[in-house]
Amino acid sequence: MNETQLVEECIKGNEQCRTLLYNQYSKGLYGIALRYTSCQEDAQDVLQEAFIRIFNNLKQYNGTGKLQAWMTRIVINQALKLYQLNKKAFPVENYEDYQEKLSDVSITDSDKLSYNVLLDFIRQLPDGYRMVFNLCEIEGYSYEEVSKILHCTNATCRSQLFKAKNVLRKKVVEFTKNESLL
Repeated sequence: MNETQLVEECIKGNEQCRTLLYNQYSKGLYGIALRYTSCQEDAQDVLQEAFIRIFNNLKQYNGTGKLQAWMTRIVINQALKLYQLNKKAFPVENYEDYQEKLSDVSITDSDKLSYNVLLDFIRQLPDGYRMVFNLCEIEGYSYEEVSKILHCTNATCRSQLFKAKNVLRKKVVEFTKNESLL
């Protein structure tokens, strides 16, 4: 059964096809939800709510573009919705203090640094840092887009991303230092 047929059967309410769709995509979508949340329980909630939305709105998927990309957008939106519900106000930062320091700081790859370790570091970031980091660095959104999504200023986005990268860099350095001692 191809993707188009699977979607059509899901729209008709075919439970076997819905299960097949869930089984085919849930693991990858859970990984995305996990990146945006601070704990596994929240990621599971996001995934569950996202699949409810996916199945309720599948008829709106027009078949242009990848189904997985459409579903990923729903998962991200659901994670952002959870974040907005739980959000504490972003601290107002003085962007000028950071303006000279801002540069494209990249986390260096390490042979010892696995995907799961890096994912854990990202999940440990404070909510604001994690959201901005995921949206800018992983999803590729611009500061302007992120500021609209998170209802904050561009300066706050830049500051949050700068701080997130610094926190991650410190964690990576500490991790690699500890690994070299073993």
